[in-house]
Amino acid sequence: MTNYQQKLATTLKPIIGAESLCIETSERPFLEDRARLRVGQRELERQQNIERIVELATAETPEGITENPATRDWLSRFFEYAQDISDETSQRLWARLLALYIANPDGVFKRSLIALHGFDTWEVKAFIEYCSFAFTLESGWHFVFEEAITRREMWGYVQGQDYTQHFINIGMLSPELNNMQPSISQGMKIGYFSKEYELVEQEDAATRINGLDIGFGYRKFTPIGQQLATAVKARVYHGYARNLIRTLDAQRNVQFRLLESEEAFNFEFKVKQSA
Repeated sequence: MTNYQQKLATTLKPIIGAESLCIETSERPFLEDRARLRVGQRELERQQNIERIVELATAETPEGITENPATRDWLSRFFEYAQDISDETSQRLWARLLALYIANPDGVFKRSLIALHGFDTWEVKAFIEYCSFAFTLESGWHFVFEEAITRREMWGYVQGQDYTQHFINIGMLSPELNNMQPSISQGMKIGYFSKEYELVEQEDAATRINGLDIGFGYRKFTPIGQQLATAVKARVYHGYARNLIRTLDAQRNVQFRLLESEEAFNFEFKVKQSA
């Protein structure tokens, strides 16, 4: 047996339940027996995947539970896709989507399931990682600051990896930047996990007189990207938001102030209501 044949046999065995389907080497010479073996093995693994995802979903505690009933069509599509998800990280994301849907069926579209089903495992992990660098608007909508501002800080945590263009290409991020001018956007609030910031007037009077209103760009998640991001439990990178806020001040003359606890609570409450 060549190295390739050995690798092929090792790879296929968990899927077909046998070293080989070749009649000459199979312990089951009849086609029907081999078919039953393969289907039985596949369905057993699918059942294990489904039960694990349901177990993970049961442990979730989603907020904003509504009276709207779940639909059989959505659930059928969900389990059609989820039954073949065996990676633990991916299973947790699928479980979270299920929990969010049961809590509020209007909050997760079938289109989002279709998109996630097309993710490779590395894309799931990369998307979860990418969400660690996303801020939220008062509406709860996720966004990232323009690449020229974000990339340097991002690279300090993920060693040069920036999947912005990739997630634009696959429909998770908007291809267009939104622009924000400080002079007309004072009071705008953004959040980074438990911390909230408010866009304030420039403290430097000379800057205001000179009319330096450079502004900044930010890229919103698409509706599908937003739904998937809501299901993500991303990692908090302490210092990331603070450093990026400083960069905005230094490079774009944009000043955000950190809200105090009571103000932050009110902002977080609004975000949860909109989620």
